[in-house]
Amino acid sequence: MDKFSNKVLNYIQKNRMLPEGARVVVGFSGGGDSTALLTVLDRLKPLLKIELFAIHINHLIRSEAVEDEDFCRAFCKERGIPFVSRSVDIPLMAKEKALTEEEAGRNARYEAFSSYAKEIFAGYIAVAHHQNDVAETLLMNLLRGSGLHGGAAIRPVRDNVVRPLLCVTRAEIEEFLKENEISFCTDKTNLESIHTRNFLRNEILPELKDRVNDRAIQHLCAAAASFDKADEYIRDVAREAFLKKVSCSEDGVSAEVKELLSEKEIIRENIVLMMFEELVKNRKDIGASHVEAVLDLLKSEDGQASVDLPYGLCAKRTYGKLEISKKGNQTETIETVTIKPSVGEETEILIPGLGRAKLSVFSYDKQTEVPTWTYTKWLDYDRIQEVSFRTRRGDDRISISQGDAVHQKLLSKFMTDEKIPKDKRDEMVIVADGNNVLWVPGYRISASCKVSEATRYILEIKIDDGGMSNG
Repeated sequence: MDKFSNKVLNYIQKNRMLPEGARVVVGFSGGGDSTALLTVLDRLKPLLKIELFAIHINHLIRSEAVEDEDFCRAFCKERGIPFVSRSVDIPLMAKEKALTEEEAGRNARYEAFSSYAKEIFAGYIAVAHHQNDVAETLLMNLLRGSGLHGGAAIRPVRDNVVRPLLCVTRAEIEEFLKENEISFCTDKTNLESIHTRNFLRNEILPELKDRVNDRAIQHLCAAAASFDKADEYIRDVAREAFLKKVSCSEDGVSAEVKELLSEKEIIRENIVLMMFEELVKNRKDIGASHVEAVLDLLKSEDGQASVDLPYGLCAKRTYGKLEISKKGNQTETIETVTIKPSVGEETEILIPGLGRAKLSVFSYDKQTEVPTWTYTKWLDYDRIQEVSFRTRRGDDRISISQGDAVHQKLLSKFMTDEKIPKDKRDEMVIVADGNNVLWVPGYRISASCKVSEATRYILEIKIDDGGMSNG
């Protein structure tokens, strides 16, 4: 057995990639990497006692794509390897899903690989990543601002995807193909340094090998593997903290600032990353700078602060709480109107979506019965700092009486319990004091501002032209 095949065999066995009798789908583009992968697996097939099935994806981008497909078909026919081809319009897919062609191509390939594996009851998918890919990915992620998680290695086994060539470099692959006189296709676009990955592949890594260390690629791979181990441990610890300290709802994710600040900095960073992951499953564009921006909100001494983030997200700290949510959940459907009425003063304002609001403050004589009309409410003015008419926010809470006890409930939970239609919740106008909801017109006033024997001054709010049926 040649040195290259023996090295790959040992790597497969060390990582327990392919059990005896495995049916393996091999991604086969016809390029040097995948040609070497299919060749070495075919040679090792009797020893591993596995079955191989090749699949080629035509991206419909290059004019030579048909020739590549023909090459792959002939290559497999010569060796008796079952072969299928799938065509996917990657430019169209990228446009429709707002992805780069590289991202769209990757997604299409893995979807096709998985689909074919299910068709033929194959339990494994083999792809041709090698050590140069790991080095390129590590450099690209670090240079783009990724933290420890982005520096982690490409794993030899992830779910049902195996990567038998992660033990070799591209130079070793090229030497193997040359020694065995194995032809393959060349994608000319890979030779152009227009794209970031190609620039690192064609110019940076060769310079690092020549000028710094001829084992630079292997050393970068070893570093990535170490990052991976450290990242796995840290994320396990952070996951426990996340489950204890982060609340998830339909509006977003939130946590108490003091709870987050009680954690070590590296754990806080990972909790924030997990908050992103809860909202956006593919957080490729979230880098260390975005995590740092959110962490800076925790240290801010301002009463309220916020920062815009990728994927239409917004992080906001208000009254000791950090919330990350879609900007749509932060957008108010009306302009916020905030007033601080004085004793003996009467104010009238028009609130779009609610009606004409009349506010007045007067002394409570303890004799007059508190009105129970739907759109006239008396509130304990002594407990109110200011009055805002606005749409809801993610950190809004309302106080609810249950027997002799009063407890706070997230407004989103209250709206769910009241079965308020989801498409109406962001349009509703509420009356609030900071994030303390005083009144949800048509539904309920807060227990925190109900009139009692201790009340000295009444704030009366009367809504004309209101449209709700109860409250």
